[in-house]
Amino acid sequence: MPSSSKPTTGNILAKETTIENLTVKQLKVILRAKGCTVSGTKAELINRVMQSSEYDGRAQAPSVPARKPKSWQHSIAKKELKRALLDPTSKIHTMSISEIQQSNDQYKQYSNFPKYYQALQLQIKEEKMQVKADDIAAADQLRQNPRHPLNKRGYPHWDSHTAKQLLEHDIANKVNEQMSPQQLRMTRDAYKEFPPKVFAQRVHAEKSKQRAASFWALKRNREGIVRHMNKLKL
Repeated sequence: MPSSSKPTTGNILAKETTIENLTVKQLKVILRAKGCTVSGTKAELINRVMQSSEYDGRAQAPSVPARKPKSWQHSIAKKELKRALLDPTSKIHTMSISEIQQSNDQYKQYSNFPKYYQALQLQIKEEKMQVKADDIAAADQLRQNPRHPLNKRGYPHWDSHTAKQLLEHDIANKVNEQMSPQQLRMTRDAYKEFPPKVFAQRVHAEKSKQRAASFWALKRNREGIVRHMNKLKL
């Protein structure tokens, strides 16, 4: 049978040629056979071939400078590390700095990772202290300047009113499905303290909130079942 004209890694490198003279297409054939990435410039492809076991050292490829990682201050690594440090359930709280660095390819890019880690820990500590100080100052401000029981439009503040909890309860028990918002408003004195239009808006907002909460709870439950079934298959 006639031999296939498709180039192979063997016959490409067997030619009397230098690796720099191979075409991009030929370099990609070699890399695909090795299961390597075939994207990048020609110099990067050459460098990748040189690192493979099929490269026999005949040719000297131009060196490809290592890509410099993004500055730590604006890097994905810093964002991921901060997210983990703020998560009390993260496993990094039981790991050494060296173990943390080796656990994530993003962290491995930075030789000064231990220094960055300690600085970020200090920054988070200071931010938490500032938040606590702000909360204390805000509470003190409220004590000294209590909020007027009525807002600028002349009716109570919804967030601190008993009507808010009552409406949450009524909608959870589907009381609202048996009547219009205006009819529901007349069932409780607390509701009557709000104008009809405002109360109707609160009813619609609470219905939307509870529907969204139910959706995400169902989604989490389904994902949990899938994870559990996958573990059983292992």
